[in-house]
Amino acid sequence: MITELKFDEQDMVVHCLLEAVISKRSEPIDWQQLKDPNNWLVGWK
Repeated sequence: MITELKFDEQDMVVHCLLEAVISKRSEPIDWQQLKDPNNWLVGWK
C-alpha cells in the first residue's frame, strides 16, 4: 500500500513510499512503475 506521497509546487509526485501490508517493510518507488502491469500480479503469490 502507498503510505506516503510528496508533491512539488506543480502538484507533481516527487516521492512515493510503498509499504508491504504483512511485513510492514517500506521502500521508495517511482510512482510511474505502479502503472506498469508488467511489474504487478493480481492476487497472492
